[in-house]
Amino acid sequence: MIIDITAQGGFGGITAAAMKKTIDVDQQPRQMQQELCDAFEPRELQRLTRTPCPDCADRLTYRITVTEGQENPQVFTLREDQLPPEMLDLIDQM
Repeated sequence: MIIDITAQGGFGGITAAAMKKTIDVDQQPRQMQQELCDAFEPRELQRLTRTPCPDCADRLTYRITVTEGQENPQVFTLREDQLPPEMLDLIDQM
């Protein structure tokens, strides 16, 4: 599984927080592989996209692309407040 994450936005649309990260899950230690697979599983990301986000103005927007094997990439757009803290921690570790 390959995970690509880009983030942009933030206060007043300032792009100071813009970032891009790519991680090959298969190249990570076994414990990290499991955490990444659980957190970025497409069904879980799809569920998170449906989470209401009433206070998302001036928050980062994450575009997460998950590519598994030969399948077409799946792309999810989530606001910062839609992501659980443990997922944000994983993104920081990437």
